Amino acid sequence: MSSKLVKKLLNQTNTQLESNDDTKSKSRKDAGSRSRTTVTHNITKEEAIQGHIQSILRLDSLVQEHTSTTAQKSFTRRSSDLKLQAKKQRRLKKSGGGASNSRSSSSSFSKQRQQPTFNKDREKRKKDEEYYSDIARALKKAKKRSKK
Repeated sequence: MSSKLVKKLLNQTNTQLESNDDTKSKSRKDAGSRSRTTVTHNITKEEAIQGHIQSILRLDSLVQEHTSTTAQKSFTRRSSDLKLQAKKQRRLKKSGGGASNSRSSSSSFSKQRQQPTFNKDREKRKKDEEYYSDIARALKKAKKRSKK
């Protein structure tokens, strides 16, 4: 389990315990008229946190035991994609890229390499080459099969 997740859970339990303490102090005022026959076991914050962490760790181990390898691979692939996306966003923020209408942005565009414009003739030749290379590959395979 990641340390960030553990810290987040610890913070949640702390806030829950503090909110429980607040509600207990309010309920004590109301409970003055009630009889106190119920016996409660006092638990310290550290014990509550440790118990919460242990239950989370047990849940994590059970999930890992019962998830398939494809699900784990999918999760790791998705998380790595998200990390790459965040990395790209950070890089864009750091480089100051983006759409703006300032003098610096126009100079950054002038530093980029010139991209070729669309050319119908070039595209037609490229498609023809792909078509003929596909035909050549198919004929080569057919020739190999006929020799066997």
